[in-house]
Amino acid sequence: MSVSLLDLKREWEEVALEVKEKWEKVFSTMRLFNGENLLAFEKEVAEYLGSQFAYGVGSGSDALLLGLIACRIGPGDQVILHANAFAADVEAIKWAGAQPILVDAKESDFGPDPNQVEKAITPQTKALMVVHMYGHPVEMEPLLEICEKRGLALIEDASHAHGAEFRGKKVGTFGKVGCFSCGVVKNLNALGDAGFAVTNDPEVAHRLNYLRVHGQVKKNDHHFYGFNSRLDELQAVILRIRLKRLEEKNQRRREIAQIYSQAFREIEGLALPPQDGPEKKSVYHRYIIRTPERDRLMAYLKERGIGTGIYYPVPLHLQKAWHMEGYPAGPFPVSERLTKESLAIPIFPEMRDEEIDEVIQAVREFFGERT
Repeated sequence: MSVSLLDLKREWEEVALEVKEKWEKVFSTMRLFNGENLLAFEKEVAEYLGSQFAYGVGSGSDALLLGLIACRIGPGDQVILHANAFAADVEAIKWAGAQPILVDAKESDFGPDPNQVEKAITPQTKALMVVHMYGHPVEMEPLLEICEKRGLALIEDASHAHGAEFRGKKVGTFGKVGCFSCGVVKNLNALGDAGFAVTNDPEVAHRLNYLRVHGQVKKNDHHFYGFNSRLDELQAVILRIRLKRLEEKNQRRREIAQIYSQAFREIEGLALPPQDGPEKKSVYHRYIIRTPERDRLMAYLKERGIGTGIYYPVPLHLQKAWHMEGYPAGPFPVSERLTKESLAIPIFPEMRDEEIDEVIQAVREFFGERT
């Protein structure tokens, strides 16, 4: 039996009729931007996350860039980021005009190591960017203390983590601004590029709102220069429909993850993802297992027809683009080890029980185990 890493068709089939019906209403008015669905989605997602303000934008990358600029991060400033994050995080810092400063990851939650964050702070440091990797909430308490003590803006990239919680609070709402991608493979996903940013700061909210529309507060009245980054009505329709199902879908991801973790817990040489507990509630955007035999395991699963993925195989400080910019290299041993050993195995809410069993059997057989 073949098992895909992800099957978007099954999810689409569940919502297709409702989406098409609501699209027809949009087409009847041809109000494709700044319509009732965008306003409703922003209100609904803000309520879901427990944030005062939410603004739809064109992509998660745009959310990061506009979020930084809205926090007045720019030329001459430094932003600390963990080295196992994605290139989009560096790009946002760079295009805002600031300098990314890397620190190593913490193995227990894939977030930044607080001890290294403390050491990396200089008089030019203005922000810390925290990426909630693979849907796992980063332990926020020590990072919040650092930001408060040192006067840093906390920027959260929660693109993998719609609905994840730390101490009962949704990630993306701890910092000055929370940035979310709603790309096609995310837990809350559109049918193209889409994203949003949330904040509880009225000044940041004002700037976010208008940065996405050229700084235009009203027609031809530009209070500052911004960008063209709008979430259109068609994508807002999809996101509204999928937001209603998000908690149910995330719970199914947690159930599958629990089944995997139970089956794999005693396999020697196999590290499991961070586990949920009283303080943490993951949404398992990816189920990441780790082994020094990663490449052999990936090849074995491919032979069995089981999809896998590597996110992200090269840490930021070893990317060609990083060196082309003249940024300083590492080493960052935890990030390097994580990227060499990590493998994503299939997890999506529509997985069938027999597919889960097939993945478990294949992984256990690779390690010489039997179910």
